Amino acid sequence: MAMSTEAERPYLAVCAIYRWATEYLREWIVFHRLQGVERFFMYDNENDDDHLEVLRPFIDDGSVVVHEWPHHPGQKLAFTDCIERHPDDARWIAFIDCDEFLFSPTGKPLPEVLRRYEQWPGVGVNRRWMGTSFHREKPPGLVLENFTYGLDLPEPNRAIKSIVDPRRAESCLNAHAFTYKDGALAVDENETPFEGWVAESFDQEVLRLNHYFTKSEEEALLKFSRPHAGYGPPRAPLNIKALRRRNENYAVPDDSVARWLPELRAELERIEKGE
Repeated sequence: MAMSTEAERPYLAVCAIYRWATEYLREWIVFHRLQGVERFFMYDNENDDDHLEVLRPFIDDGSVVVHEWPHHPGQKLAFTDCIERHPDDARWIAFIDCDEFLFSPTGKPLPEVLRRYEQWPGVGVNRRWMGTSFHREKPPGLVLENFTYGLDLPEPNRAIKSIVDPRRAESCLNAHAFTYKDGALAVDENETPFEGWVAESFDQEVLRLNHYFTKSEEEALLKFSRPHAGYGPPRAPLNIKALRRRNENYAVPDDSVARWLPELRAELERIEKGE
């Protein structure tokens, strides 16, 4: 990819490695475009389905760039490759998964929010874990329509995900965090510096990731039977009874993305029609 000039380069891009996610990709990309993401660096981890056709509208308009990535486990390598390959192709790159949806609870576009943090090399974003919404089988329709219960867990997963200035990033530590040049530190949404992949605060008032980690029980069982993109082997077998109890005990309604659903549906319909 040719180097972008300052006037041309997107302000915000997303990088993700993907496999077995094809049916969810359009919703995920369109939602992030609504948040102000202009470019997607997608690492194809040996998909053997119609993923390129699903991505075709975005490849054709230049918003999606696909890199073949036949490495297992491939996530850390892909994120490292992205900062090395695309340091001049976006002001910020968010490194997230295809089951994570990044937005600002303020309702503001992400580029507007991120201008506050330009003096720092990275921003850590806390995640809201979303539950099964009591779906045992995979429901038809959109992820964001179907899974409307978050989990108020007594011990939530506090590992952040990173939005990075690729010109100042030095290396990828793991799926969550980076090191930065000259020993600089990333900050949380309150502008407090932190090291590693756990931020000083767990606030989600300015920036937030909704993490649809399980979706339905059916989808969760399938996910846990497959290799992990970051670590290789499959996860430990899923205890479906424990998953059900967790949702029964800790699920609370969550309408944090509801404001974008009408526009999301309309844009997806337009793309399906080939308009």
